[in-house]
Amino acid sequence: MTNNGDSSQNGTVTPTDAVDGGGSDLDKFLRLLCERRRRYALYVMRERSTEELSVLARRIAAELDGTTPDAVDETHRKTIETMLVHADVPALAAAGIVSYDRRTETLRLEGLPEPLEAVLDACATPDGVGPVTGEGAGGAPTDQD
Repeated sequence: MTNNGDSSQNGTVTPTDAVDGGGSDLDKFLRLLCERRRRYALYVMRERSTEELSVLARRIAAELDGTTPDAVDETHRKTIETMLVHADVPALAAAGIVSYDRRTETLRLEGLPEPLEAVLDACATPDGVGPVTGEGAGGAPTDQD
């Protein structure tokens, strides 16, 4: 028991395994949600299970900026979109949470496991997002288009 790494990757038993029975789903969910853009993507996707990438990027940029989607700077939207395509969407897709159609640039929410949804709900208030209503930072409503 000298290896303290993740036993799911190397097949060895670790002290963590003795405590949580192996790889923890909570650990996976927390790693997935550690990036704020991913949390905001999931907040939006819970409202609308299918969303175009550019619309999602604009809504996330608005949330991060504490403004409305119409007021988002186009350069900021493009930066968010690039980060989504290269980092966040692949992570969410690998977890089976979303699927991404590159041809139509559309994301679809495939499902949120109940424990992940509970963690996401717990993050909503500190993020300034209403867990059910999808309100933006400071209570500003997000666009529904």
